[in-house]
Amino acid sequence: MSEAVHEEIHYRPRRGELVPPGGVDLHARDMTATFAADVTLAEAQRRLAEIGQWLPVDGDPAASLGDLVSFNSTGPLRLGYGAWRDLLLGVQFANGRGELITAGGRTVKNVAGYDLTKFMVGQRGVFGRIVTLTTRTYRRPAGALLARHRPDYTVLLRLLPTALRPQWAVLTRDELLCGYASDETTLDWYEANVRGSEPLGVDRRALEGDVEHRASLWKFGTGEGSFRASVPPARVQEFVAGARPETWCADAAFGIVIGEVSPDRITSLHEAASGTGGAIMFSGETEGPHRSPLPSDVERRIIERLKTAFDPDQKLSPLPWQVR
Repeated sequence: MSEAVHEEIHYRPRRGELVPPGGVDLHARDMTATFAADVTLAEAQRRLAEIGQWLPVDGDPAASLGDLVSFNSTGPLRLGYGAWRDLLLGVQFANGRGELITAGGRTVKNVAGYDLTKFMVGQRGVFGRIVTLTTRTYRRPAGALLARHRPDYTVLLRLLPTALRPQWAVLTRDELLCGYASDETTLDWYEANVRGSEPLGVDRRALEGDVEHRASLWKFGTGEGSFRASVPPARVQEFVAGARPETWCADAAFGIVIGEVSPDRITSLHEAASGTGGAIMFSGETEGPHRSPLPSDVERRIIERLKTAFDPDQKLSPLPWQVR
């Protein structure tokens, strides 16, 4: 290797932030976009709407994209579009020493070896502070359609392998809601054909109304009895019958149930989850008598080694079991 080439490689400058704080870089033709982590979901949707695209993500419109990724905040739309691990193409994050690490890029096949992009999803600031993120985007739907069915999971089970597979499905005490978002021609087809599944009603509506309705259903409480349960989808109704929560709704396709339960029902909630092969997490908790289980000793050692590697000076968020 020549001296010139050697020096070019040795002195190559470190990559800086892809966009500055508050920055957005839209790649309309590639159907990708790069956002600063502090950009809110509402602002990201506004900017994408200007080029006829959107980010199919459920979440608090005022929350930053960095927080939504870091806490793996997703919702029923993942049935049609995937969750953050499916949408993310790349991230830049700062480790515990403030070093900027770049993982992934703007293309789908961009990783050889361990995919640090996926590693940043749901890590709650323990291993790094997300600085920028690059996601795939989708063409913004012209409108939406809501089909209301009786509260029976088997209705969804029949729809899933067909062309009438919904983009999202929420099961409540009173009904099964199946949502579709697309162009007007496709919505016409859905509206005509979904009636064969004998819905209680079919409503055509604007995309904004569809997003707001789903947000009103899929929101986590902060009280002592606010819970998130994960159970086999086919056993959701068995779980809620045993737990008897005051309020609840379920991501019917994935078996995620959120709701509120009174303190005297917490034991029954755990028994119902255990009896259906599920698990429970309460709002804001880490450990304790009725709290989600801690990792095994082996899992804990692995996570703590990773924590030390990414955060040797312990400047980032602590591990859950270190919180007191």
